[in-house]
Amino acid sequence: METELDTSKTAAKNASELFSAAKKLDSKVKKAKEVLKELNKRLEKIEISVIEEKDVLKVKKQREWYEKFRWFYSSTGKLVLGGRDATSNEVLMKKHVEDEELCFHADISGAPFFVIKGEPDDVTIKEAAQAAGIFSKAWPRGLGVVGVFYAPRKQFTKKAPSGEYIGKGAFMIYGKKDWEKVESKAAIGVKDKRVTCGPPSAIEKWSDHLLMLEPGDKKPGEITKRTAKILGVEPNEIQRCLPAGRSKFIGKK
Repeated sequence: METELDTSKTAAKNASELFSAAKKLDSKVKKAKEVLKELNKRLEKIEISVIEEKDVLKVKKQREWYEKFRWFYSSTGKLVLGGRDATSNEVLMKKHVEDEELCFHADISGAPFFVIKGEPDDVTIKEAAQAAGIFSKAWPRGLGVVGVFYAPRKQFTKKAPSGEYIGKGAFMIYGKKDWEKVESKAAIGVKDKRVTCGPPSAIEKWSDHLLMLEPGDKKPGEITKRTAKILGVEPNEIQRCLPAGRSKFIGKK
């Protein structure tokens, strides 16, 4: 930095003024450094926020195709899928089930279809039937046991008898059907930050941690909040998995 000396002033006076100017300049430099430091902190927070948002979006994009339905893996490793509503019921039955694959439906009005992908086995049949009961209207009605029928997909049709109408998400079944009587008990579990709900025997086999439920008196919001905290996942991931209606906890593992 260059400066000019006033020759009309003494050397001591010039030195004093230069010292004062240097102090002021030093103060400005310190303030500038503080402002820069604060700006850098804010920039880091913005970058972290952007990264976290990208991570969340990345996780959402990595969902498997079947996660738009209700799903779980049976104790023997079979993929079991179920409808979430009338629309997904329709899509599941029309686009994702082969003629010989088994379809399950609770013997109660207002229930989703569940299907076993691939060759069924006795254990998976029982677990798929239990899932069909868990996510039916039996749960919000507080029923402890519900009947579930099942048959190959080729026996289900959208063709209604004369004078009748089959609504969206509903199908008629013709021919022989088999039955299972199942308990209204469910488990919600988490593995690798993926959450699902289904029969306790299947979820226990698949998940790292789980909570068991049955119809009860706790509101869905209360169950969601507590489950999310215990399992360490986002509440919306729990909410989309739970059976409809009130529940209560009956254990954890």
